[in-house]
Amino acid sequence: VILLLLVVAFYDVVFLNKTFKVTTANSQAVPTGAYGQTDNKPRFIPVNGTDTPVMEEPVYQFIKNNLRRGILPFWNPHQACGYPLIGMLEIGLFFPLTFIMYIFPEIYSWDILILSRFFLAGLFTFWFMRTLRFPVIPSLCAAIVFMLSGPMVLLQYWTVNVDLLLPLILIAMDRLIRHPQTKNMVFMTIAVALTIFAGHPEHIFLVNAYALAFFIYRSFSLRKSGNWKKSAKLALAAYGLAFGLGAIVLFPFLQNFLFEAWHNHPPGTGLMMEEQRDRALTLALPHFFQTVNLTYQWSFAGWWGGYLGTIPLALAAMSLFSNQRRGLNYFFAAMTFILVAKEYGLPVINWLGYLPLFNACRYAIHTPHLVAFSVAVLSGMGLRAITAPARQFGKGLSYCIILMIIIYLHFFFLKKTLDQSLAVKASLFAVVLLIIFQMILFLKDRGILKKQTVAILLAVLVFGELFLYIHRERPHRFNSFPKVPYIEFLRSQPEQIRSYGIFWAFYPNTATGFAVDDLGYFFSLAPKRFVSFVNTLLIPNHFRNDFRPPALRAIPIEGKRHLLDLLNLKYIIVPEKGWLSKMLPVLNRTAPEGEPVYSKEVNILQREGYFPRAYVVHKVIPMTDEAKSLMLIDRLGDQLRQVAVINDRVSGSISLDLRDAPMSDNSTAQISKYTANEVIVKAKLENPGFLILGDAYHPDWKAYVDGSLTKIYQTDYLLRSVFLPAGEHTVKFVFVPKWFYIGGLVSLLALIALIIAWNLPSFLISKSHS
Repeated sequence: VILLLLVVAFYDVVFLNKTFKVTTANSQAVPTGAYGQTDNKPRFIPVNGTDTPVMEEPVYQFIKNNLRRGILPFWNPHQACGYPLIGMLEIGLFFPLTFIMYIFPEIYSWDILILSRFFLAGLFTFWFMRTLRFPVIPSLCAAIVFMLSGPMVLLQYWTVNVDLLLPLILIAMDRLIRHPQTKNMVFMTIAVALTIFAGHPEHIFLVNAYALAFFIYRSFSLRKSGNWKKSAKLALAAYGLAFGLGAIVLFPFLQNFLFEAWHNHPPGTGLMMEEQRDRALTLALPHFFQTVNLTYQWSFAGWWGGYLGTIPLALAAMSLFSNQRRGLNYFFAAMTFILVAKEYGLPVINWLGYLPLFNACRYAIHTPHLVAFSVAVLSGMGLRAITAPARQFGKGLSYCIILMIIIYLHFFFLKKTLDQSLAVKASLFAVVLLIIFQMILFLKDRGILKKQTVAILLAVLVFGELFLYIHRERPHRFNSFPKVPYIEFLRSQPEQIRSYGIFWAFYPNTATGFAVDDLGYFFSLAPKRFVSFVNTLLIPNHFRNDFRPPALRAIPIEGKRHLLDLLNLKYIIVPEKGWLSKMLPVLNRTAPEGEPVYSKEVNILQREGYFPRAYVVHKVIPMTDEAKSLMLIDRLGDQLRQVAVINDRVSGSISLDLRDAPMSDNSTAQISKYTANEVIVKAKLENPGFLILGDAYHPDWKAYVDGSLTKIYQTDYLLRSVFLPAGEHTVKFVFVPKWFYIGGLVSLLALIALIIAWNLPSFLISKSHS
């Protein structure tokens, strides 16, 4: 039934060749989105944000392409001089749903993934309600509310992978509390571990914090009928094993997050309020302020999550008139209130943002799914309450009156913020829904409708309302990574080079999906050395701790020729001339430097003087002080091709070898292999020197010179190099994420422990029988 409802709800995607992708609503290979899709752009953005074509699609395409070549990519060399992909927890590299993106054709995989998320969210919610012994129709109603709520429909980021697991964890916890057995502990372990594999650290924390609150309340409410001490011990063991299972992805993330990455969260993040309090009405009436949730002018309708709906909230309110499942309805009501109050920064509740870990979270954008799930459960409980023998018409009327008063206050006291015609239409729609709702209650109270009929009618009403809120302005299905002529031009280069797109052409992280190299970057975490290099030398104070996206994108980098040369930047990619001439005066920028070498769907300008990706220098300046080294790099200017700044101590023997070497000679370096995890360089040196690879330094890179392990030096602050004596050498750079392998060992041990725990009861039983 859930699957059938999804097919009906998203008939345009299933049958009419529409897609959930929003790549044509965001810049990508060209400013208008995916190449060849200029006429496939919706009139408005059908979701609350367009980061998916920037972060998720290119990364999954990159992983998919590498897996087909037999490579599990730990490093992404295509953005920002390279960064550790294995350190990006949110990609969910090993999460089961992510495999959809690796297996299915790209043109279909995204839609299959999103539909799978909806389905599992609904299925787990239904299962949770049935675990609490609610009837089928109320359970189905809860499933409908969660999977078709605004947060699920409008926030389709990879963070949903974590959020949809919340009901699964609660199922496991409820079973463990009522039956504290080893097998239920194993079930809970797997559910919690899946949240770690699913990704995003804030969502992992918030989902499990919610689940632990449920565990505490449920254990307390069932304390007389259960063994809460044993349940608590098994739950603690489950979390220990879950973190062990997830160590293979958790350990490399923690290593990079703590020592190698930069993020944009400012101090006091947990106390910030990013919602508009005067638009809280959009939780019930999503179109009260505008007909669409997000315009191309980035004008939001209201609550970041999108909407919950008039009838779901009515049912949730009805759940509060009676105690259900030992007060669980009050628990979920309290969680709903706390989450919404925290999103809107209400006094007293907002103090949660002072607590450890809670102080690092952004609540407005990371908790809507938790709110939606809470309301979904309450909706199912409310539907069950309505079918009870007690009269319900008056209780429903109280909700209707409160909602009408709020609407009235908006019309007459906040009317300057409203488009009256939109508000009137939204209000009339809500009134019609409430009239139908009250009619059902009236007929039920009079005994005209049986309780089963009432339940079905209300479930249909919920589905009908949420169905009508789903925007149909979607593009037709397309390939996000087709053959693009200028990308093929970049691929045809005989050497490894970088490009940089300005004014929304060749937008980050397009290069990752196409396997070409781009100086641009856009991700939730950024390599700290790259951030310092950009902030100090390229664009002062560009990366800031103010929630602006951690990105280097779109804007020309002016007056830094020698630094761009150092970073192997050969091509500047700009839009067609009309777009360029329009943007330059608007942003007060000068035309970028370079000789035109390509002019079709974009214009490509070739820079002169760029350094090759691999080259040799014979003079170095050791400088361990990072701030001073950055200043020195800038002062060296054009000498950077002959002189390198080594951010480490250089041994006396190396200094002695370099003493008599000339500033330059005919030494050569040629890249013979370049993959995600490995680079091989053939070098021929007339004199001793340093082979510099123009890719980012990271402590997990290892280097082998003619088969022997050698030291990698952090060079010119951002890059990496090795010392070579005179002669011919083969240098192999290999990315070996140490904490991935340590985590893998821990995960294997945890898995063995889990298998033993699962089989232990059966073993003990068989032994006792024998």
